[in-house]
Amino acid sequence: MRDRIKLLTFKLEESFTLTVIRHGLAMMIPFVLTGAMTSAILNFPVEAYQNAIAGSSFAAVLETIYNGTYGIFSLAMLIMLCASYCMERNMTVDKAAFFLVVGLGAFGVQLYPSGWEFCVDMVGVKGCFFAIFTALIACRLLEWLQDVPLLRLRKYTHGMEGIYSIAISRIFPSMVVIGLFAIATQLILVGFHVNNMYDLVSGCLCGMFDYVSSEFGKGLLYAILVHVMWIFGLHGSHILEPVATTNFAVGVPGEIFSKSFFDIYVVMGGCGTTMCVLLALFLFFRKKRMHNLAKLASFTVVFNINEILTFGIPIILTPVLAIPFLLTPVFCYVTAYGATALGLVPPVTQEVIWSTPVLFSGYLATGSIRGSLLQLFMIVVGIFIYLPFLRLNIKVQERYAKEQMDKIVQILQEKEEANESVDLLSQSNRVGQISRVLCHDLEMAIEQDKLFMLYQPQVDSDGVCIGAEALLRWNHPLYGFIYPPLIIYLAKEGGLLEALERRIIDKTVASIAEVQKVCGGEFKISMNLTAKSLLWDVEGCIAETLIKYDVPASKLWIEITEQDVLSKTVSIDDKLQRLKDAGHVLMIDDFGMGHTSLVYLQSNHFGVVKLDGSLVRDISENKTNQDIVSSIVDLGEKLNVRILAEFVEGEKQRDKLLELGCKWYQGYFYNRPIPLDEFETYMKEHR
Repeated sequence: MRDRIKLLTFKLEESFTLTVIRHGLAMMIPFVLTGAMTSAILNFPVEAYQNAIAGSSFAAVLETIYNGTYGIFSLAMLIMLCASYCMERNMTVDKAAFFLVVGLGAFGVQLYPSGWEFCVDMVGVKGCFFAIFTALIACRLLEWLQDVPLLRLRKYTHGMEGIYSIAISRIFPSMVVIGLFAIATQLILVGFHVNNMYDLVSGCLCGMFDYVSSEFGKGLLYAILVHVMWIFGLHGSHILEPVATTNFAVGVPGEIFSKSFFDIYVVMGGCGTTMCVLLALFLFFRKKRMHNLAKLASFTVVFNINEILTFGIPIILTPVLAIPFLLTPVFCYVTAYGATALGLVPPVTQEVIWSTPVLFSGYLATGSIRGSLLQLFMIVVGIFIYLPFLRLNIKVQERYAKEQMDKIVQILQEKEEANESVDLLSQSNRVGQISRVLCHDLEMAIEQDKLFMLYQPQVDSDGVCIGAEALLRWNHPLYGFIYPPLIIYLAKEGGLLEALERRIIDKTVASIAEVQKVCGGEFKISMNLTAKSLLWDVEGCIAETLIKYDVPASKLWIEITEQDVLSKTVSIDDKLQRLKDAGHVLMIDDFGMGHTSLVYLQSNHFGVVKLDGSLVRDISENKTNQDIVSSIVDLGEKLNVRILAEFVEGEKQRDKLLELGCKWYQGYFYNRPIPLDEFETYMKEHR
């Protein structure tokens, strides 16, 4: 069963449509919270507070904000979903704009079903189902139709300015999409004899409850339907508002269930009884990434606003969490109904606004502390209902994330081996989606200083530690340790390279200062820069950082990978020469892989070359590699260039390299990349 859930989750994660819905709804969070928090402040259930704000400008502003957000809720949702669709397809802004406009047109024809009368209900929260459906279908249709040659009017767009060409080519596809929605709307309204689309849905929903005779059954059906809708990203309580108004009222003699009963007992913290989720994350997941999400959501969940949790974890469209999301409210409903029917708690006699905080709402609605105690009991049980599913969901997410990351790394490595460039961010598939998320996270990690350095010792033939290479690392909260070259590729594509390298320079120079205090003596630490680093004022940044930490340039060596082709321009040559003149030793990394190796040596800028790992790994058996390394060593001696071998993992490799004349080594035979404090200890032991 667990494996089936994992498989289903993987398939849903791969679904383009569900990704569009999930991301579109997530982008709604600021909009939704603005309206919801305004409502909570406006309706805070304290009589003295309500008397104080009654008729005031403060209350008028709050009402304006609420009506200005929830009053156009479905319209905003449509825009966000169309935007999400275009983002997942990685469309440019000019092309995406047409999808937004056509989506609005397709939704607009449903707002004027009779041609003149405007359907207000469809614009607010009650029309969110139609907004989601319209956005997805309209974007799919437009995407398909715009590639139909007959509709593109190509012969009329030749020679036009770009935006006019795009606009002309979208005329017929836009007309067809909007026209189809208009025709479908009219056919449905005539066929079902209703005035508008919302009346059709509300009528069907209310009709379902006519077939349920018992009050308990109606309440249970209501609770289930609301949460099933929420699982698919629909605001069920808003869609079912006609049902609640028609069937459930507070204070009806002999009846237990009401809308207030539902608000105080079934949706504590928001739909899905998300108060249980919040507390479970706080109590049992302190070291997980979702703990930070819980901190962010805590204030809103107190007022029964759950969007940060439901969209952030996410819960919606997630099979693993859909089970407790439905099971916990059903348990709360049955428990609260039974406790009230048995007289263990007083019935709900006071109507309480949905945003009233938990425990407080139980007391206000029943006039008894027993209402609050019942809430507390159900929350505790709900935590343990959610707990195993939350743990399983984390495992499923981590496994899926690892598989996706392995795919991206494999693509990158294949491109590296073929010496081809790779463009990750512009891809419209899952690789592109994850890469864009990672790029955004990388920007945040740079700003918040979440990246760190490890140091791999470098040792000479006498076993003396001569220094280390500083290696960049990023431990992503979901994807784990990111393949280091991927960090650089993302930084290059995302325009983050300068900011990233400033961090690397600062951390490396700061580490030299620390080692200098603890160990003293002669040593160096090298750092990696890309060829693109020479296109910004990297030398100025390095000079300022050396002054900041009082570190001599001779202790900071600079590695430039041989895979990065250096532009042979006067300005680049001048920068390299100035770095060398300042006292830095320049190193060629991965020497021997590409066609530029000898050109670099010819420039006379570089004092050290690092042998590529492909030459070192099987050096003890591979005669060809031995000859190549021997030639490189001989050439290095003639040019006064030192040779350092990477990926030295065994004694046989080291001995063969020494025999060939290579006397500096780096690799797991000596040590793995280690934190700075461990490197300081290593240096003390290998002086």
